[in-house]
Amino acid sequence: MEVLIVTYSDDDEGINNVTEALQSKGANVYRFNTNYYPTQIQLASHYINNTEQVKIISEDVVHNLAKFDAVWYRRIRIGQELPEEMADEYKIPAIEESKTTFWGTLASWGIGKFVLDAVADIRRAENKQLQLKVANRLGLRIPATLITNSAQEVKAFAHNYSAVISKMQYAFSIYDGTEDEYKVYSHKWQPEELEDMTGLEFSPMIFQEYVEKECEFRVAIVGEQIFCGKIPSQQSTEGQADWRKDGSLIDDIVPYDLPASIQLKLLHLMDYFGLNYGAVDLIKTPEGKFVFLEVNPVGEFSWLDQAFNNKISEAIANVLLNRARRRNSPLNLY
Repeated sequence: MEVLIVTYSDDDEGINNVTEALQSKGANVYRFNTNYYPTQIQLASHYINNTEQVKIISEDVVHNLAKFDAVWYRRIRIGQELPEEMADEYKIPAIEESKTTFWGTLASWGIGKFVLDAVADIRRAENKQLQLKVANRLGLRIPATLITNSAQEVKAFAHNYSAVISKMQYAFSIYDGTEDEYKVYSHKWQPEELEDMTGLEFSPMIFQEYVEKECEFRVAIVGEQIFCGKIPSQQSTEGQADWRKDGSLIDDIVPYDLPASIQLKLLHLMDYFGLNYGAVDLIKTPEGKFVFLEVNPVGEFSWLDQAFNNKISEAIANVLLNRARRRNSPLNLY
């Protein structure tokens, strides 16, 4: 089989692990680093006499997209290599045209073929409000949640709880004019700390009741396989509200067997969104209840894979090679 991996040159080690797993199973793999498009890589789509031919051209090597049996869609960074001195009035339209061409190419090729996962399914599944609604309908516990840019609504909401969490829907990283990166972590607030919320009117945020934790879980779901890692976040003062603040917790992740009822509900969630891969975040309360936070349809997994001896990478390879169950159409619950 021939597999195309859509990613970028600085993506994490998980790409290499899946590539090795694919190659060990006899597949040929081509890595499309989208940050080199449209500068070092060209696309050419021909529609002539009722035939379609799509070419990927890189360093005088031409790949016919028709030869690929499956695509693993990970990340795109289109236009990153455009010249710095290129004026924005030209650069922005060039990036948008390149994205439109790329997505059109992938959608056109994908008719009747397998993409892990289809861009349309990923975009729909990224909707945090829809995630919570569907998870709740499937019987998963969710935190009380408010999404707003109204300071008045936040204050009224917060006074119902001993503490609340604020977090972003879309951005985890913010870049300043010097290209420095700032991580936006979840933050715990006492109600009285939310009196001055100047600036919220310009950018909505998610506010949720603070759920007391015994521990947290990152769950990678690949097809029908579930890989759950237990994160001892409450052992870290820095990582109690958001375990990502303490990177050392990654070293303490261990495999964990979720209750069968929770596993089934998570699989139904994946069925609903038509996802073959998703990274789910859960909380376990001191009372032993499991609370769903979110699913990231292209979430990172390489650090979790270490706790499972690269079995997640192997599972992704098996789905791409059609050696494990695939989801090709969303489940309709309505």
